[in-house]
Amino acid sequence: MSESDATPAAPTPPGASPRDGRSRRDSVPPGRRRHLLFALATAREYAAAFGPLGAPAAPPPGQAVAWGRGGLDCLLLVTGVGPVAAALTVGRVLGRFEGDIGGVVNSGIAGGYDLAATPLASLVAATSEALPEYGIRTGAGTDSAGLAFPQLCPAGAPVFDRLPLDPAAAVAAMGLAPPPGVIPGPAVTVAGVSGDPDRAAILCRKYRARSESMEGFAVALAAAAAGLPFLELRAISNRVGCRPPEAWDLPGALAALGRAVAGLFPKRG
Repeated sequence: MSESDATPAAPTPPGASPRDGRSRRDSVPPGRRRHLLFALATAREYAAAFGPLGAPAAPPPGQAVAWGRGGLDCLLLVTGVGPVAAALTVGRVLGRFEGDIGGVVNSGIAGGYDLAATPLASLVAATSEALPEYGIRTGAGTDSAGLAFPQLCPAGAPVFDRLPLDPAAAVAAMGLAPPPGVIPGPAVTVAGVSGDPDRAAILCRKYRARSESMEGFAVALAAAAAGLPFLELRAISNRVGCRPPEAWDLPGALAALGRAVAGLFPKRG
């Protein structure tokens, strides 16, 4: 990540550069606007989700652009890949626009633990998030409470390795449309993706997980810490633990992601 990428830009009008947006942010009094923050890890996911809707081109990682649809004002952010980049960039945007953001959506592709339950190109809405690498790890596994220190205590509730989510309530709170055909289920976030079936089986069994991504928990925890509704929507691109590209359906997952994001915006008139 370059130095310029590390600083999120102010929201900019569609078609304008992030640098131009700084003066626009300064002209808007705090609390006068309520944006939804959409966070995606990569420019490719961004393009699949928002390109067909006429949004501006993907900003560099760490920067956000302003865009609107269906009567909703949005900030569109590319976070970079992994939980550290996601936490850093989302946290900085939430801090910079404190009082102006009314909810957070994290969308992108993910692996599915059980393709019978979540087939390739299907959509999963996270009903909980888990960070299995948090805690004390031994050969017997990871004890999330072994450190006796929660990561954070949003609204007074300690968060160790799991964070409950309510996608239906989040959709309603943010004024979004319920996405059709979505499969609800627990999600797992990792910095090191599961590279073989054995690791995938361990995580699936421990968390009863439907999907595995690299950013979901980080974005969910940032939203919880800010007291904001949060929705995670993932399109299944591959079986978790299966790396050969011929076993993936990346084009199908990206197309499903585009349809899902388009369906979130209420139709007017």
